[in-house]
Amino acid sequence: MNPEIALKTLLNGNLRFIENKCIHPNRTQEIKMSLLNKQRPFAAILSCSDSRVPIELIFDVGIGDLFVVRTAGHVLSPEVIGSIEYAVKSLEVSLVMVLGHENCGAVKAAIECFKSNSLQTLSPNLSKIMEHFFPVLENLSFDNECNYLYDAITKNVKYQVKSLISNDEFIANKIKKREVILLGAIYNLKTCQVEILCNGYNYIA
Repeated sequence: MNPEIALKTLLNGNLRFIENKCIHPNRTQEIKMSLLNKQRPFAAILSCSDSRVPIELIFDVGIGDLFVVRTAGHVLSPEVIGSIEYAVKSLEVSLVMVLGHENCGAVKAAIECFKSNSLQTLSPNLSKIMEHFFPVLENLSFDNECNYLYDAITKNVKYQVKSLISNDEFIANKIKKREVILLGAIYNLKTCQVEILCNGYNYIA
């Protein structure tokens, strides 16, 4: 699927979800049978694992439409980067989106950990997740408590987009050639709207 059409498909599906006009596509028995031996998703989504952000539902898509990778706070690791590269290289997705969301618990926990300097009190596994947020938090102002959580969430999305480009040459080249679109976005829990924050192409050197 053309990258622009892929994005339009996602945003149109999100609009249907917002307006409670979902059509629940690609969920028939025929579709299930056609996917037994192959898959051809049109987009890959790296999202937070938060249960309030059900990816296929908020974009009103069906079985086989999206390749979804989920981690707390949508942080990257070699395994996550490899999974996204697989989606681009082997499944030929034309759109990659890093999707954060409002009121993210993982970002909240990272802020608390950062401000209290309590990283060493966490388990090794949890501390690995928290460490991914620290480069964002080090450059964040905590003066306005009403805004710094949202600022941290949006800046984390942009940071993960940049990190994906800098850590995967194959994906970076695909973006440079305009064969793949990489976007950062945020999901509003109240309105259910997905807002595009940044285009990865702008971060290509």
